[in-house]
Amino acid sequence: MITPAARGRFLKDERGFTLTEVLVTIMIMIVVMSALSSMFHMSLRVFSYGNNKVEAVESARVGLEKMEREIRQAYTYNSASSPTYLFFDTASPTSPLTVPPTTREDLTFGNDFGGPGAGDGVITCGSPCEFITYKLTDSADDTVPCTVAPCTLRRVNTSSSADAGVPVVENVAADGLTFEFLQSDGATSATDESDIGIVLVSLTVSVDKGLANAGTQTLTTAIDLRNR
Repeated sequence: MITPAARGRFLKDERGFTLTEVLVTIMIMIVVMSALSSMFHMSLRVFSYGNNKVEAVESARVGLEKMEREIRQAYTYNSASSPTYLFFDTASPTSPLTVPPTTREDLTFGNDFGGPGAGDGVITCGSPCEFITYKLTDSADDTVPCTVAPCTLRRVNTSSSADAGVPVVENVAADGLTFEFLQSDGATSATDESDIGIVLVSLTVSVDKGLANAGTQTLTTAIDLRNR
């Protein structure tokens, strides 16, 4: 038989939580869950940024390597003429490049196609066309030079550098393609087309951080010209 005193102690032990205790517990749980949610969200953003960076850099590296191979093999406009030149004025491919005092954002040159010994030593635009231009265009209009990111790096394979060409790298930063011309010593800036021995190319791509702004990644390569 349970005595009244024992029954009172039993009921006291089964009385549960007060409203204050429940509210305090809920508040603590909210704080903990918010902290965990913030950490999880930050982890996702870091992973997304890293993944975007890898994809952007890999795409830029592939495009830069293609550009590097073709520029390294730039061939003289007419090997029988004097003087000869490797890089052309984009407004007139039959004129040598006028080397600016600073960097430029496009480049036109030629590759003498054909099998070994089959080239005629003259850059022409037959089938295939031997004129090549690399330039940046607006991502929405492939005929307009890009001034605001995202830009598109394009390869033009026609006699007119103003043509649209084909996209090589997307999401390039504004002013993200630069060509700098050096003499063969790699330290002295070229002042004339005939002085160019090395072309320094920089390509900067935008990387989505998952935030309001975007980061950038720059790849640079120094190209030692094979035919100079």
